[in-house]
Amino acid sequence: MADMAMDPFYALSQEIQGTKTKISDSIFENYKLAVAQTNDINNRAMQVALHNDTAFADLKQQVANSIAETMLAAARTDGAIGRSAMSTQQLIMEQGEMTRGLIDGLNTQNLNTALINQNSALVGGGVAYGGLGLAHGALNSAFQNVNLASATNALQSQIQDQSLVNTGTMSGNEQTQTPTNVV
Repeated sequence: MADMAMDPFYALSQEIQGTKTKISDSIFENYKLAVAQTNDINNRAMQVALHNDTAFADLKQQVANSIAETMLAAARTDGAIGRSAMSTQQLIMEQGEMTRGLIDGLNTQNLNTALINQNSALVGGGVAYGGLGLAHGALNSAFQNVNLASATNALQSQIQDQSLVNTGTMSGNEQTQTPTNVV
């Protein structure tokens, strides 16, 4: 027998079926490739998102660490300022005590000087008073000498005229005379 001839419609349908299978396989391969690419894109997007989240968390941690370090530095600065202020206050108090001691010493010295000056004035007054006593004694002696001279002159005057009995008295620094004329 001779070749059997194939039905052209059957051959065409077989070729259409093969083409359909090839197209279907190609579409399926393209779909699988698209899914794989989508999965790869999603995977990469997820990795980028995770990386970004990690980077953001690291950045937030760095900011928090910087804030904590800044607060710690501020606390240290406050402590240093407090120590400096306390040191200054202590120095002021010590200097105040020294100043009060100096003022008390100067006041004591001024009081001692005033006391010495007052004592010197009193001693000077005593010396002046003593000098006054000497001057008084000299004045009294001079007064007595004048009285004596006057009495002597009166006596001489009376002797020339007549006889005289003197009954004068002397007590302390005073001398009195009561001449009596004898006729």
